[in-house]
Amino acid sequence: MLSIRISAALFAAGLSLVAHQNTAGAQALVIDGVEIADAKLMAAARAEKDLNVYGTYPSENLADTLDAFRKDTGIKLEYVRVPSSRLYDRVLAEFGAGKLEVDYIDLTDQTLIKEWKSRGILGQHKTPWHDKIPHALRDDNGYWVFVYRPVQTIAVNTELVKEADYPKSWKDTFEPKWKEKMGMPNVEGGGAALTLFAFLRMEVDPKSWEKIAALNPRTYPSSAPNVNDLVRGRTSAAYGGASSFTEQIENGAPLKVIIPTEGVAAFGGAGNVTSTAKHPNAAKVYVNYLTSVKGSTMISKSGSYGTHPDSPPPIIGGIQLPPHNKVWNIEADQWDKIHETWFKEWKAIFERK
Repeated sequence: MLSIRISAALFAAGLSLVAHQNTAGAQALVIDGVEIADAKLMAAARAEKDLNVYGTYPSENLADTLDAFRKDTGIKLEYVRVPSSRLYDRVLAEFGAGKLEVDYIDLTDQTLIKEWKSRGILGQHKTPWHDKIPHALRDDNGYWVFVYRPVQTIAVNTELVKEADYPKSWKDTFEPKWKEKMGMPNVEGGGAALTLFAFLRMEVDPKSWEKIAALNPRTYPSSAPNVNDLVRGRTSAAYGGASSFTEQIENGAPLKVIIPTEGVAAFGGAGNVTSTAKHPNAAKVYVNYLTSVKGSTMISKSGSYGTHPDSPPPIIGGIQLPPHNKVWNIEADQWDKIHETWFKEWKAIFERK
C-alpha cells in the first residue's frame, strides 16, 4: 500500500514537473512587471524563430534597442534600414510582385502609410496599451502605430554665434540678423520637414514661412548636408532633427542645441506587421516591445521620443526635452488635409524668395 502511495506521489510530481516545463516553454514576456506578450503569443513567436524588418530609423540609433529585443525574446532579428521614399516604392514593388516576405515595415509619411493600408499591405495588430497611446500616434483600428518620434529643433554653431545671441524661441530665428545665415530642410525632405513647417505655421506664427523666406535661408534635400554645413560654418544656425545635431556634438562639433520656448514638434516612424508576414507573431512581439515602456525608454536614450506615454522624454545635448504632453504631433487627418496644398504653397513661397 505504501509503495502504491509513493508511486502515486511520484507520478503526480512528474506531472507537475511536465506542467512546469510546458509553462516555462510558453512563458509570457514580462519586463519590470509589465506583460509585453502573453504566453500564447510568445510560444508562437519563438516557434517562428526569425523576424525580418524594413525600418526607416537609422540602424546605429536603434542598435541597443534591437540587441535588447534579441536578448529578451530569443528571436533572431534582421533589420534593413531604408529611407522612407525608397522604402515606400520598394514595398509596393515587392507586394505587387507577390514577393513581400518582410514581417514588419514603417514609414515617416502618414499619407504613404495610409496608402499602404488601403492597398492591403499592412496587417492589423493592437498593442496591449493601444488605448493608452494618444490618438495622434496610432490608427484606431490597429493598422499602424508610431514606434519612434524624433524632434525638430534649432542648433547654432558656437564658434560663429555668441551665447548672448543664441535664439531662445522659433520667433527669434525670424529676425533680420539671421539673414543668409540659416540652414533648414527642404519641404521635399519628407515627413520631418513637413511636420516642422506645419508646426511653425499652425502653432508659432501663421506668417512664419514668409518671414523665414525673407531671410534667404539655405535649404537642403536631406538632413546630412544641412547639419554638415552648420558644422563647417557655412551656416550659423539651422532647423533640423535634434538627434542629428547631438550625434555631431558627441563627435566634437561646436554645436549647441536650443529647445525653443514655444515647444518642439515631433514626427515619427509609423509601422506594423505586414499582411504577408512569414513570421507574424514575432512581428507582433516586436511592435509590442518597441511601444512598451521598456522599448520606448531605450528609444528615448537614442534621442527620440518613445511611443509609450509612461516612458521618459529624451535628453538632447544634456538638455531634458519637454514631457510627452508638451510635444506637438500632427494628426493623421490634418496631415491629409494639408499635405498637397501646403507642399505647393511652401515651394511657391521659398522659390520666389
